[in-house]
Amino acid sequence: MMTHNDFLKIEKQFHAYTRPFVDRAKDPYPFVLKQEHTARVCSAMEMLCESLGLDASRTARACAAAMVHDMGRFPQFDVFQTYSDIRSKNHAALGCREILRSNILSHLSVTDRQLILRAVALHNRPRLSGTYGRDLNLLARLLRDADKIDILGVMKCHYLNPDSNHGFITHDLHDDGKIPETALRELLETRQNDLSCINTLNGMKVFQAGMVYDLNFPAAAVAVLDLEVIPVLLSGIPPSDLIARLEQALLNHLKFLASSNHGKHGRARKCG
Repeated sequence: MMTHNDFLKIEKQFHAYTRPFVDRAKDPYPFVLKQEHTARVCSAMEMLCESLGLDASRTARACAAAMVHDMGRFPQFDVFQTYSDIRSKNHAALGCREILRSNILSHLSVTDRQLILRAVALHNRPRLSGTYGRDLNLLARLLRDADKIDILGVMKCHYLNPDSNHGFITHDLHDDGKIPETALRELLETRQNDLSCINTLNGMKVFQAGMVYDLNFPAAAVAVLDLEVIPVLLSGIPPSDLIARLEQALLNHLKFLASSNHGKHGRARKCG
């Protein structure tokens, strides 16, 4: 069974793995951003585990998955100078490769290693489909929720304080000033995101807003509501009936999911 000390060892090895990317980079910010993202995803994961009343072993495993979930981002940006999987390589697959190469999970049981690797492989899929065992189903959904909580917080801060030097955060997509009607209608009708619609900045904003339909746990919905991120994501798109309908639908969905919360929850990071 995993312990908190197992997690602390993984945390130490993660920083040893990522530090060279920061040290040798001409601009270390993209790598520091992922280090900071990882730390916040671990915090969100701890909050989610507490809200579900998970035991110490399952919490340690979940936090370990959070710690290694984005290891693929470091070689991805180092080689391709982008965080767009479409323009480079699948960062989850790269992450699994780096986890195995670094032996960061070598001190864990075979079962824990396999569960964490499979959860990392699943964390960036548009949606989960198929049948998973109980432990993997829980771990994968926890990881996806913890990841989304921080992604939405990062995007809120970026849109409120845009910096042209950090265009990589939005995959350097251009703002055509248009309403992405295809993406909007698809999301309203199916409640599912379509990756093919992300070819403009406003298309990305709709995609990011639609991520809330993939949230699994009440505490995650509470955290996203607390962020007040949905209006920020959609306010940059020209106003229309479709935008208004989507905003209300997303907020109603979050409130419905949050209302079934019977456990404790933390508060999401505000943009300072």
